[in-house]
Amino acid sequence: MDLNYFKTFITVVDRKGFSQAAKLLNLTQPAVSFQVQSLEKHYQITLIDRSSYKFKLTEVGQIFYKTSKKLLDTEKKLSDEVDTYKEKVGGELILGASNIPGEYILPGILGGFKKINPEVKVSLEIGDTAEIIDNIVQHHIDLGFIGSVPDKGNLEYKKFKTDELLLVVPKGHAFLKKPFTLDDLCSEPFIIREEGSGTRKTLEESLKKKKRTIKDLNFSLELGSTRATISAVEAGLGITVISKWALPEISSLKSISTLRIPFLNLKRDIFLVYNPKAPLSSSQKQFIKFLKN
Repeated sequence: MDLNYFKTFITVVDRKGFSQAAKLLNLTQPAVSFQVQSLEKHYQITLIDRSSYKFKLTEVGQIFYKTSKKLLDTEKKLSDEVDTYKEKVGGELILGASNIPGEYILPGILGGFKKINPEVKVSLEIGDTAEIIDNIVQHHIDLGFIGSVPDKGNLEYKKFKTDELLLVVPKGHAFLKKPFTLDDLCSEPFIIREEGSGTRKTLEESLKKKKRTIKDLNFSLELGSTRATISAVEAGLGITVISKWALPEISSLKSISTLRIPFLNLKRDIFLVYNPKAPLSSSQKQFIKFLKN
């Protein structure tokens, strides 16, 4: 049986659905269904309870899921050991990144890495900081890049890049013409990032130092990406804060401007995060070395 079928089944379970798994695996939904059905036919069992309204595994499906993960972990260890023995950089490198490093920093870096290591298959999953941390803990990804460090966990964090959040306002906004206060900022319609976002956490921590909370802002909208918040400002739905790494995208827009918030410290670090207890593969070691250089 093709090991990719087991990987597909695990992804279906992790994503709690066929369509979500198909999107992540870059497959059609019928292809995902076929692979799961092939496993069921081969082992003559039913893995998923299709009579339930919500996604639900059968009892044997739960056992199959746990054993499949062990099977793929064993296969990955074997592949890594063989690569190390051959002193060859190859195999798969699975990365995860929050919005800013994933969309604005890593693509160029990955391009340079692939030129030097064309045999490494690289995949990058973008999610919020909380999702990336969870995926590393669950061993779904090898290395992560996030904009804030959570308060819990036994992971290793290494400073990767520096960043600063800038205020984004429509052209001609009053904040561009004269100094403004924290009260002025809190009175403006504000477009906030979703919970779990590193951008949101940085803003929350900065407000806390001023004895304010995120609830003091005049929420007009909550969105899940930097590009969405920029578009919302363009549409006149409010103001927001975004990373300086998104400035090249904003500079091409004539309807909005950026400025610093002088009374809030919105500087932050972007971190490389990984599980120190998980052995690094040859491709992971080579990528970390590439980042340092």
